[in-house]
Amino acid sequence: MIKRARNITISVLVLMALFFVFGCAGNSKELLAENYKAMNNENLLRYYYSLNDEIDRQEKQSGPQFGIGVGSYGHGVGGGAGVSTGGSGYTADDLRARRIDVKLELKRRKLNP
Repeated sequence: MIKRARNITISVLVLMALFFVFGCAGNSKELLAENYKAMNNENLLRYYYSLNDEIDRQEKQSGPQFGIGVGSYGHGVGGGAGVSTGGSGYTADDLRARRIDVKLELKRRKLNP
């Protein structure tokens, strides 16, 4: 019974981690797939601001995080709980590089965001 509950808990935590990773990366991949050189001026400005928003979203300070763990060793079972203040997220280096390219394109077109 305990082994089954532990396996279910681990499976749920792994799925949540995968959704988080793929959810965050999905919007970035879509933005990086855009062909900004083919955009008209208005869409290029919108694209530039979308890049800024996505960079801010990825690096925003997260709130408190709670963790619960269950483990066993031999015939014993143990558990634990933890609280952290949250990290600063991951950096968006590819998005920053694209933002620089878009900024140069805006400058070439004599547009100021």
